[in-house]
Amino acid sequence: ICVVRGRDDAAARQRLVESFGAGLSEHFGALAERRLRVLAGDTAAPRLGLTVRVWDELADSVDQIVHAAALVNHVLPYAQLFDPNVAGTAELIRLALTGRRKRFNYVSTVAVAMLPDRSFVEEAADIRRAIAVRSLDDGYANGYATSKWAAEVLLREAHDLCGLPVAVFRPDMILAHRRCPGQLNVPDRFTRLLLSVLATGLAPGSFYALDQHGHRQRAHYSGLPVDFTARAIASLGQQASEGYATYHSLNAHDDGIGLDQFVDWLIERGHPITRIPDYQQWRSRFEIALRTLPERQRKHSMLPLLHAVAEPAKPAAPVPTECFQAAVRSAGIGDVPQLSAELIEKYVADLRLLGLLDAGVAG
Repeated sequence: ICVVRGRDDAAARQRLVESFGAGLSEHFGALAERRLRVLAGDTAAPRLGLTVRVWDELADSVDQIVHAAALVNHVLPYAQLFDPNVAGTAELIRLALTGRRKRFNYVSTVAVAMLPDRSFVEEAADIRRAIAVRSLDDGYANGYATSKWAAEVLLREAHDLCGLPVAVFRPDMILAHRRCPGQLNVPDRFTRLLLSVLATGLAPGSFYALDQHGHRQRAHYSGLPVDFTARAIASLGQQASEGYATYHSLNAHDDGIGLDQFVDWLIERGHPITRIPDYQQWRSRFEIALRTLPERQRKHSMLPLLHAVAEPAKPAAPVPTECFQAAVRSAGIGDVPQLSAELIEKYVADLRLLGLLDAGVAG
């Protein structure tokens, strides 16, 4: 059973089917025909926007809730994200505790676990004590991360007070599917950045602050492909019949594979990208080039998020993932994958498939 925004159940189902794109919507429709029920609803509304009859039916029949719904916006402040992301979680907790008790799987974000010094709390730490207070400011994605933190606090309370079994998953960037064509998230920051670098042909000497000798620093990008992430959530969430578990569901390999390596791979594969050693010079030229792109590219580019690349990034501190790594091995999913040149090239193919890159941009 899937709750999707829409004017009615039929419109909600159609919206879900269309989200898979032409390449997969028919396959999805065939799989879902006899197995999936789609309900029009909204996490920001009381009872999720469902009728009392449907709400009561779900309360008595559902045995597991997978809460992946959120308003994902890294610009809006906490106040504007509260209803869908915090109050919506409270409504789902209410559903989980009404009628039969349900397993609750929550898709959060690793940003919840980041401390002011940019280190990260342990997976098993109680977020209410590890980060008892969060400051509201205009920092990048502060409102979004705070809304997910508040939702986790609610889930901890529900577990302690009512015995709600909970599994929390904290991914970093959820990247494109490794095999299915066109399955990537066009509006996310990673896709916007990759499209913008390819469309403008401009990249900095390094996306990260240089070391004291003016050399690149070793950096790591901890996103995971959506196919692995979804499989991990489905498998580990099914086992969460009691207790409270938190997983930093990201790729924590000490491999030095980060944004700079992605650009190296693109250049090696023939994409015409010029590196500009001075970061601020790149930033200035990059913005000018973005503003001259055709509308179809410009609206999906980094223009709305340029403040996020105003300065070179600092290589992130290692994120503890021991619980996640052990759990996926135990579940038979295999080891957490590393990112590869093939995945980055798949992004190029997907952007071309969606008409956002010309076929002749690179060899």
